[in-house]
Amino acid sequence: MGVGEWGLVQPPTPIPQPPIHMPTPLEIKKTGNEITVRWDDGHASVYAIKYLRSECMCANCVSEVTGLRILDPRTVADDLTVLNAEHVGRYGVKFMFSDRHDDGIYTWERLRELCRCEECNRAKANPA
Repeated sequence: MGVGEWGLVQPPTPIPQPPIHMPTPLEIKKTGNEITVRWDDGHASVYAIKYLRSECMCANCVSEVTGLRILDPRTVADDLTVLNAEHVGRYGVKFMFSDRHDDGIYTWERLRELCRCEECNRAKANPA
């Protein structure tokens, strides 16, 4: 590692990595109290709206200092719904929940991680 002109250590040159394909949604649809995401790899994820709201990672729901969850999932209403959804750049979605919470950005990666279907649970239990 070299030293820059201000005495800062320069990081080593990164080793090129092959690109990893992160699935992206083809469709996000609300049906009743669920959100269904159809992914470009053929997978479909179904999320209870209450579960998505409980998993929000914004600074109002998770402490930026400690990383501990502030939002108690038990306080999220059972009849919560999504009023609106909008793309955030090319990397995620932002939901407006009926409790007026809309601070969280659900990246495609995070949304896929939140999938609790049998196939995804097996993949999490047995990473390649």
